[in-house]
Amino acid sequence: MANEDELNKWLKFLDPENLKGNLVFSSLFIASFEAFKDHTIETVKFFFNTGFINGEYTFSDTYEKDVKSKDKSVLKATLLWLKDMGAITTEDIAKVDELRQYRNKLSHELMALLFEGLPQEFPEKLADLILLRVKIEKWWTLNIEIPTNPDFDSEEEISEKDILTPSQIFHQLVFDMLSGDEKTAHYYQEEFKKRFKK
Repeated sequence: MANEDELNKWLKFLDPENLKGNLVFSSLFIASFEAFKDHTIETVKFFFNTGFINGEYTFSDTYEKDVKSKDKSVLKATLLWLKDMGAITTEDIAKVDELRQYRNKLSHELMALLFEGLPQEFPEKLADLILLRVKIEKWWTLNIEIPTNPDFDSEEEISEKDILTPSQIFHQLVFDMLSGDEKTAHYYQEEFKKRFKK
């Protein structure tokens, strides 16, 4: 006969709202980490883009020499390049590795987590992941995009607090949609319908 702990785990698992919540947030973290990885790698790679020939992008040899040669992992190599540029710190790189391991834990132990619930540290880990991406995006905007865009030549000095990044907007939208408040959760869908649906 099952003990009380096992019964409680089954009760949690069989609660539809609890199950949906655990699935949604586990998936959100996994997807967010993959998006962080892809975005970081591609943003830096395209900094070295030299053109588009025969249906393919071409890249400077400098990308191989200055970025990819830093580590066998393309993500780690990219992060090391960003550190050398002053965008992130050694501690940030260690945090990414920690978050990568956490992503693997969520992925590989998903069935167990659906029974036991998300770990207590989950909100902190998700916040760390979002903040790291925002940090890189803001640095990139301030140090790469603005200085190389003549449209900003006549602008007053822009600071980090003046920049709202795409990932900040996206994650705010997602969290609003997942909120328990029905009006907030459906706000964007209703506005979209008003503006675009005939």
